[in-house]
Amino acid sequence: MLVVLVCGPLLTTLHAGTKQSYQLATVVSVTNHENPASYAGNPTDAPLQADVHSYDIGIQVDCTVYTVRYESGLNYLPSVFSPHQTLEVRLQKHVMNVNLPGAAEVRLSIGSRSRVKDRSCMADN
Repeated sequence: MLVVLVCGPLLTTLHAGTKQSYQLATVVSVTNHENPASYAGNPTDAPLQADVHSYDIGIQVDCTVYTVRYESGLNYLPSVFSPHQTLEVRLQKHVMNVNLPGAAEVRLSIGSRSRVKDRSCMADN
């Protein structure tokens, strides 16, 4: 019983410390996400709002396309998010971590998933 109490937290720490390896993925689509205006009155009376630029990016991993959202305070989208570009990603439940070359890892929320209806993917079922 004492061994379980002593070794249990150690095993949990070791498991949490190991990072999942990256998978190769391909960008399949990029669309500009328009944020709806939240003020219905006279635009000159509207409160100032933060300028956020959002993009919905379709990224295919194996036979699944994940739609993720990239948001930036600048009107800038890294070139790695161009269609047909190959990325390194790590998937979690509702998050995709993208390894940007020469930069830090970017954490993107997954908005949706869809299965690719391709002949090669149908053979995997």
